Amino acid sequence: MNTVELVNAALAGDRDAVLAAFNTAIADKVSDALEIKKVEIASNLLGTETEETTDGSTEIQAEVDGSDASAETTADAAE
Repeated sequence: MNTVELVNAALAGDRDAVLAAFNTAIADKVSDALEIKKVEIASNLLGTETEETTDGSTEIQAEVDGSDASAETTADAAE
């Protein structure tokens, strides 16, 4: 469930649906935060530095689609 469904369930007064939507939303956020932290720790263990992004999507996107996020970071650093 997403945030819209959570709000709709709350407006409809469906307590069980609200709890399920809320738990799903929180679990997704925690999972995303743990994934970001895992990438950060792995990078630190390997002795490489990572730039912090505003939302952490660069590291996750690189892992998901196999792209090389470090090439983009290197190009930005050269400017």
